[in-house]
Amino acid sequence: MNAATRIALAAGAATAAGVVGLVAAPWYYQPRPLTRALQRTWPGILFDVHTDAPVFSLTFDDGPHEPYTAQVLDILAEHHARATFFLMGEQIERHPRLFDRIVREGHQVANHFYDDRHTIWLSNEDVLDSLERTERLLGAHNPSRLVRPSGGMARASTRSLLESAGYSIVLGSAYTSDPTNPPRAYMRWAFRQMLEPGRIVILHDGRRERQRTVDVLPAILDEADALGLRAVTVDELLRHRTEFGDGRRDAARSA
Repeated sequence: MNAATRIALAAGAATAAGVVGLVAAPWYYQPRPLTRALQRTWPGILFDVHTDAPVFSLTFDDGPHEPYTAQVLDILAEHHARATFFLMGEQIERHPRLFDRIVREGHQVANHFYDDRHTIWLSNEDVLDSLERTERLLGAHNPSRLVRPSGGMARASTRSLLESAGYSIVLGSAYTSDPTNPPRAYMRWAFRQMLEPGRIVILHDGRRERQRTVDVLPAILDEADALGLRAVTVDELLRHRTEFGDGRRDAARSA
């Protein structure tokens, strides 16, 4: 292989790596302008809340699951924090005592479908079946009818179906793709940058090994304390919503 060929191959590899990086980056870090743009583009989906109140939401997907959910609950209690748990029906059946503990300790529970099949691949019939099976297990504990699609995505027809069934779709605005196990140091750094009033943090406490997420959670809450931010449920966060944020914190971050 001559030098020109090696240079061409190296340039091609660098270009490909750059493209992959650009595609993957929003799954690991979401600057506030991006989440605000998503909220304007899809107003029927909750990504972010405009508020000047010092509050944000922690949300957890795929539980309940021993031992991770129990550890998460212990950490939340130590910090006097409240969270919203998007629970899978299958997991509620496997860990009913954890479900009872989440509710008993004052956290919000919401619907994350019955199992981990990605919502985007489900037929409308399967969507309704999975949703309703989980809702029956949640009982009266999801009066706000909050739902988060499994896999984080849903077709337009599925979104319409959920909305017509009276559900509110919640995604989020601060995510480091913790299921892919990024370095703990990176997760701590990224959340330090993204913690702001109105953010909705997405974490995972179930289905697979989630110790890395548990290990990072105290740092997130310590940073929130240092910033004067309080972790609240999604319902409470929405009660603090204003039409427009004042942008002062964004401006301070970029100064």
